[in-house]
Amino acid sequence: MADYLALAAMSLVLVYTFWQLNNFRKWQETGKLVEDRTGGPWPFLTLIIPFRNEREHLPDLLKDLRAQDYPTDRWEAIFIDDFSTDGGASFLEERTDEHIHLLHLVDAPDALTTIAHKKSAITLAISRSRGQVMVTTDADCRWPSDGLTRIAGEFRSGKEVVLGPVLIDPVRDICEGYQALDLMAYQFLTRASMRGGAPILANGAHFAFRKELFLRVGGYAGVDHLPSGDDVLLLHKFALERPRYGYVPGTPVMTRPVRGWRNLWRQRLRWAGKAGNYTEPRLKWAQALSYLTSLSLVVGTLGTLWHPRSLAIVLIAWILKALVDGFCLDHIARHYGQRDRMRWYPTTALIYPIFLVAVGTAALLGLRADWKGRKADGLPGN
Repeated sequence: MADYLALAAMSLVLVYTFWQLNNFRKWQETGKLVEDRTGGPWPFLTLIIPFRNEREHLPDLLKDLRAQDYPTDRWEAIFIDDFSTDGGASFLEERTDEHIHLLHLVDAPDALTTIAHKKSAITLAISRSRGQVMVTTDADCRWPSDGLTRIAGEFRSGKEVVLGPVLIDPVRDICEGYQALDLMAYQFLTRASMRGGAPILANGAHFAFRKELFLRVGGYAGVDHLPSGDDVLLLHKFALERPRYGYVPGTPVMTRPVRGWRNLWRQRLRWAGKAGNYTEPRLKWAQALSYLTSLSLVVGTLGTLWHPRSLAIVLIAWILKALVDGFCLDHIARHYGQRDRMRWYPTTALIYPIFLVAVGTAALLGLRADWKGRKADGLPGN
């Protein structure tokens, strides 16, 4: 039995290896993309920032917004307070002006019944927006000074949906190193998938779309019963309209890591809760292959405790997966000038399959986790 498990692990790792190398080829081809800033007039942008208990991060984000080189008469920022209890809303109320606005989620029509708080906040902001283009981000992000200009340039050339890279900073320990490398892998698959014409992933920290397209697909209708998925599930709804996609290959938006493995577990379990609602076949394939490959490595390793003779096959499978992932990640890290993150890779290569199997299995069993002091199925005030 253990021999079969070892062979299954090796077979899946071989399939995974060819898949990753194909993704790497696509990544290199999309690396030839250049930003197109020719075309029509520069659009008016509405930056949407839902927040809940992010008081410590708001000053940095405000500083970055005020440093944008995009003309101030061509953009606005709408912050939406999601029942914060740390004084973040009061901080912003004192700093609003003609293009920095504050809304409260309690004013949304479904405020007291929804569990999709972030989607409700974004929908509320869009209903009050003046922009032609909606740009979403998170309150704990740092933006490059040319971030809005780069996005606007893509829409000026006729794009309807634009994605951009997001990376982790700072990285101070193995848990944060794990998150940094995991997010790099996410960016890798996002950009590689664009070689097929339509991306399969998006990150709400650096995501933009035309307001008209959002209204045309009915906003979050159909996925508004899920607490997460404000980016990927919306992207998949957009795909049905066959929009023109753009990608901002320049300086990434930086987001902060969660602190500690317990909080990371809660975050990833929350994210995994939306996975069963994905409709994109390529993403379903990527999920299934990644999960089954990791599961086969974990189970195959356990099998060697009873049948040590299969250890060599399982060990080779582990090494092969680590090599192909390391090859891809090192290329991405170099591309974004973050190769120092790779010092965490030897350890995270061992942790990743185990953590992925644990989170994936917990999600399949229907387990849910609290997040930011709110119960998984709680109402906004909880």
